[in-house]
Amino acid sequence: MDAHDASATTVETSSERPDITPGRHKWLVLSTVSVGTFMATLDGSIVNISLPKIQEAFGVNLAAIEWIVVAYLLVVGALLLPFGRLGDIIGYKRVYLLGFAIFAGSSALCGASESVWMLVGFRSMQGIGAAMLQAMGPAIVTHTFGAKERGMALGLNSISVSIGLSIGPALGGLLTEYGSWRAIFYINVPVGIFAILWAWRILGNERGETRQPFDFRGAILSSGGLFALLLALIQGEDWGWSSATVLALFAMSVLLISSFIIAELRSPHPMLELRLFKIRAFSAGNISLLIAFAGLFIATFLMPFFLQRGQGFSPLKAGLLLTPIPLATMVFAPFAGWFSDRIGTRLPATVGIGVMAFGLYTLTQLHTSASYWDLIWRLAIIGVGQGLFNSPNSSAILGSVPRIRLGIASGTLAEMRINGQVLGIAAGGAIIASRMAGHVAALSGHLPPDIVQRDAFILSLHDAFYVSAAVVALGVFTSLVRGKNE
Repeated sequence: MDAHDASATTVETSSERPDITPGRHKWLVLSTVSVGTFMATLDGSIVNISLPKIQEAFGVNLAAIEWIVVAYLLVVGALLLPFGRLGDIIGYKRVYLLGFAIFAGSSALCGASESVWMLVGFRSMQGIGAAMLQAMGPAIVTHTFGAKERGMALGLNSISVSIGLSIGPALGGLLTEYGSWRAIFYINVPVGIFAILWAWRILGNERGETRQPFDFRGAILSSGGLFALLLALIQGEDWGWSSATVLALFAMSVLLISSFIIAELRSPHPMLELRLFKIRAFSAGNISLLIAFAGLFIATFLMPFFLQRGQGFSPLKAGLLLTPIPLATMVFAPFAGWFSDRIGTRLPATVGIGVMAFGLYTLTQLHTSASYWDLIWRLAIIGVGQGLFNSPNSSAILGSVPRIRLGIASGTLAEMRINGQVLGIAAGGAIIASRMAGHVAALSGHLPPDIVQRDAFILSLHDAFYVSAAVVALGVFTSLVRGKNE
């Protein structure tokens, strides 16, 4: 790890804290974090597949249904940093348990919703609980495991992400088809109750920085700025990138985030210790994470459209065909974490993001005649790269900061992941919208109209996949600068 510079070391008031749960119980601690990670991941993947049924049940248009997803993402993205800092102050266990309780309770309310806007409101509440869980999970793991086991522990925890992503579409399809869309929310309640009891029993009552005040001004400025930025990115395609509303949101985000940076530099107890970004492993790891997820989500956002519109597959079959990515990640993430504990994080993380870029590039060769195997091996390569990259990169980020800043480091890591996803989705939609007309014009007159539309869409997808691969390839360079031992 790079040595902290003089300004960075001033944030560290305690060199080492004892583990939350020392000895063999650390693996039980990992199990509690994995349950929370699984719940948050499953909820995202299980809801999306059921949106058409929810639309049918409430009889509303697509724009209203989109807010079920948008509201959740906005709340999570806006609150990760404040909850990360709150965990540092009052203790990770308290925030984590409260997150479970809010998530499970709001899931029950989502299932009982009588209107789409009631559902959107409760999904926003669910996002509060998810932000608490996602901000605290990596911090608890890093606080519990030493440097020689941290990468492996984070890799094992990523298995729960892969399981949630793998079974979500299929489970959502089954619950919706043979039960009701409400069941996709109710299923969180018994899992949440078990998780609360398990975490209460296993997690230790570690002490936070109770003498330090919470930076409410920083929390308001950062949450408002990120909310405005994410809303503009999510809705830019629908509202128009040059519309007054979107431009106002971008201007507001710049103003609020700039004010946040100034306020944090002046605050004696900042919510986000900006000097952490002077730590090369921390800044390089977070930038690489943002780049990787932005490029990855250009492709993963568009692949269901290729499978359903280009290949004619049903939503359930399309969901199953996307499982090679999380399954390959699940296999390779623990290995990459274990390997990085022994040789450092830079090599496996850099190789991983390079493999991701290559896998995304192979998607540019897909056509409507692609077989199952053509799809599976390409998506598996992307999953292998993701597995090799994620756990070493997370280990480098969390291992580079003082232990009293693990909460905010964990929140920053989760924030970069969310921001990357939103950027990727926004970029993917924008590329398709901008390239379709040109491809339609080039193909018209040579093919039947329906074939023109299909082939123009496929060519536009190829353009998006090229951009996706190029963006992720940039992450190879940002990963390499993290330092020889990181």
